[in-house]
Amino acid sequence: MDDQIFSDGIGTITVIGATVRLDFVALSPTEREPNGQPKAVFKQRIVMGVDGFLRSASKVQEAVQALSKMGAVTQGPGMSAVATAMPMKADEQTNDVAPMRNAEAPAAQRGGAMKPPFP
Repeated sequence: MDDQIFSDGIGTITVIGATVRLDFVALSPTEREPNGQPKAVFKQRIVMGVDGFLRSASKVQEAVQALSKMGAVTQGPGMSAVATAMPMKADEQTNDVAPMRNAEAPAAQRGGAMKPPFP
């Protein structure tokens, strides 16, 4: 795989007819919100049909359930979900998502906790 896209999250999902547009955002190193937090700025758009979006949403839910079973996702009262860093990789044969062993993870992704990018 040569092309990679980094995103801090999805900013907007727009449905027009049978087309779904996912606008990916990244936290700006220079722009700030009024509260001082980095501003989420548009980076990339993915456009797909409703069927493809629903299949993709199902795969994301499977990954969330796998992370939850591993204890990598926790949620307390009044909190958004918080995940510990657990790099994932797709199985080339089935396209299933599985946790990477620590040795397979890039050094920057080993250990530590990830905070949700948006409050």
